Amino acid sequence: MRIKTFDELIAPDERTLRFTPLGFSMGPQILKPEYAAEFQQQVIAGCDLHPDVPEDTRNAFERVRTLHSYGILCYEAFTVADDLSWLVMEQAFRERFVTYFNGTIPFVNIRTGDEDAITVRNFEEVYQAVTPGGSHAKGVWRLKLRSNGQPMKFRASFSHLLKWARQEGLLHGQRNRSIEEVYRRIRNRVAHPSYHITMPPASARTIHDLAEVINRLWGHATPGGRLYPAPLEREVIVVAWRDTEVEPSYKIMRGYQLATFHEPGDWQCLIIRAVFNDEGIWEFDARYERTHLPAELLWGPGLTHEALAWLNVHRPEPDTTDYLDRLFVLRIHNGRTSLAMRPEVALARLADRRDGQWFIVKADYPNDAFAHVRHIKNGVVCGDPSPTVCQVQSGVTMTSTPIPFCPVEPVFDGTWDEMARHLADRFAITKPAVVSAAKVHPQFSLDVAPDVEAD
Repeated sequence: MRIKTFDELIAPDERTLRFTPLGFSMGPQILKPEYAAEFQQQVIAGCDLHPDVPEDTRNAFERVRTLHSYGILCYEAFTVADDLSWLVMEQAFRERFVTYFNGTIPFVNIRTGDEDAITVRNFEEVYQAVTPGGSHAKGVWRLKLRSNGQPMKFRASFSHLLKWARQEGLLHGQRNRSIEEVYRRIRNRVAHPSYHITMPPASARTIHDLAEVINRLWGHATPGGRLYPAPLEREVIVVAWRDTEVEPSYKIMRGYQLATFHEPGDWQCLIIRAVFNDEGIWEFDARYERTHLPAELLWGPGLTHEALAWLNVHRPEPDTTDYLDRLFVLRIHNGRTSLAMRPEVALARLADRRDGQWFIVKADYPNDAFAHVRHIKNGVVCGDPSPTVCQVQSGVTMTSTPIPFCPVEPVFDGTWDEMARHLADRFAITKPAVVSAAKVHPQFSLDVAPDVEAD
């Protein structure tokens, strides 16, 4: 190798200087070294670990962030940081496994029903016990899950750690479930590497995701997170519209702004509680889940002065909401698929609207649930990497060609009465909602396809 001088070793890498806050620079304008150094540290500065995370995992994570920061001097440090992140993720799962069971790992013999436990100081001792030659390596031994007491095959692989964390509820979110399969593949790629180059944004994204996963393993969500976000704040929002001779007009404002709204004309208003930047607000419908994030009707529709009077009397407050792993209810009737509903709304269905096949689906977004049930109606199989999820037969003949993966968890299908009993028995949901037909002006309503059911 060529021996570099100290000055060469501390010289900034021009490739890194081209990554600016405004994007990649192809021209002569590049960042000064001191600005590039600050920028690359700033992009990963916000992904801190919760104090509950143990020291070993915390130190390993900080080593990854340090490597990323030194990309200002060696561009390939970004690749090393990105690759190392996946090994640190496995380390975090291993350490969490031991701490979750307080060092005493429970096993059950599926042949005899006998239970046993091993006391360990670290995950290496777990690995030795469950791999060939170990005390619990024989096929009759299964890990006993703490959450429900069920047995699970466990051979200390990263794949089994991912499945364990999901079954114990340490990970959640239906779209995240599909991403977890990708974690395993990337970790294996890193363990059996080939030469490649990773750019700074990719390294930064991996580090942010790593922090979210680690924090979630120890029971903490990430404010503003991409994978495991903390509950979002819902505000009191007024959606207003009016018809004119030229074209309709539309407004969206926070509740307190309505007092200063003096546009001429007869404006119709809805007052809802929703996440303000949810683009689906214009599609709000009290009967169906058509916003991307949870929203609820507070009042309306009515004229502006009526809305203002209601706000002045009731003074509704903001709240917070979690949108991962929501329950949705849908039905297939006369060859048509309904839009997703909240369970309470489905329970409020009149007797003449209860025919057909009803589904309870767990999903992060209503359109994910709708797409899955429509796939069932069309007789196709969702291309889930896990054979136990998204394979509901539901009395429909499935085709042999899979479709793209549906990020949902099928919970139930049957008649309306069976659906209502299932909601009561498993989820303690028995009270129907007070259903309103209120929705935003039809201009913003979805043009429902012929095979989609809507009132």
